[in-house]
Amino acid sequence: MKKIRVGIIGGAGYAGGELLRLLVNHPGVEITCVTSETFPGKKVIEQYPKLNKLKNFTFQSYQKQKIVEDCDFVFLAKPHPNSFSLVRELFGKVRIIDLSANFRFPKARDFESAYQTKHLAPEFLKESVYGLPEIFPKQIKKAKLITNPGCYPTGVILGLFPLFKTNAVEPEINVSAISGFSGAGRSPAPGSPAYSVSDNIRPYKVGIHPHGAEMEEKIRSATGRKISINFIPQVAGFERGILSVTFARLKKKNSPETLISLYRKTYRKNPFVRVLPPGQYPEIKNVVLTNFCDLGVQLLKDNNLVIITALDNLVKGAAGQAVQNLNIMAGFPEGEALG
Repeated sequence: MKKIRVGIIGGAGYAGGELLRLLVNHPGVEITCVTSETFPGKKVIEQYPKLNKLKNFTFQSYQKQKIVEDCDFVFLAKPHPNSFSLVRELFGKVRIIDLSANFRFPKARDFESAYQTKHLAPEFLKESVYGLPEIFPKQIKKAKLITNPGCYPTGVILGLFPLFKTNAVEPEINVSAISGFSGAGRSPAPGSPAYSVSDNIRPYKVGIHPHGAEMEEKIRSATGRKISINFIPQVAGFERGILSVTFARLKKKNSPETLISLYRKTYRKNPFVRVLPPGQYPEIKNVVLTNFCDLGVQLLKDNNLVIITALDNLVKGAAGQAVQNLNIMAGFPEGEALG
């Protein structure tokens, strides 16, 4: 397998660490650069003692020319708003997979409405491809700039896509999702929802979380269907994982077997979506440290339907999905290095 040269900008955070954990065992990847503005000059193994294969690696400060000379692909694992300037500097010189939210919306005004801040690189929005491999694989393969999906939207979109593609449900959707505290990053700010979650679950940004708008936009763009989502995110006292419970109403009566068949047909070629049999439901413990999204459905009374998904927010919700995108872009087997 011919190797490609890969760099990680922001290698000391949660997502950066997961990228290193996955890529260090990728037979088609040579890690050539890992940056950190917090730990420049320090050994990578000091931050990640289990990654013995990187014992000779040192965190570097970001240098554009070094990235361009030493890398074919670059992961941007930096929080908002860093990727605006990074994409402007690197686009067209290396292929980019951005784990931030900065390029997930097709129009600057949609981003600005969701995040209440100005978009600083709108000229690249038309170049960006939404990196959800189960729905946009052809676009991903040719892309120069991938915008990795949000962790919450990954599970919810996978749960809703088959239903809206077949026009099987009403447009009004409710979602309740619980995430581990790693979703706030390795160093969450005081007062953030990741604080004080020991023996606790805390709702936050109820009805105003930008991932709700991301879910609506991507379902519309993928299916052409109108959708309105009420999204209630919550954070709990465990490190990783997301369990999303989505409530929808079927347009006509259906059976559990027919619905399961629809999901299995939709995702039959997608190795990381596991559709559970009727009466079985996803659990976080079954997906932690994997790139799987487990999916189950349950019919309720009056044609109401609940869709339950579980995934690891740091893997399928972030770094694992980013590696899945890399594999598609570089022509590797989609599951390479992902178990």
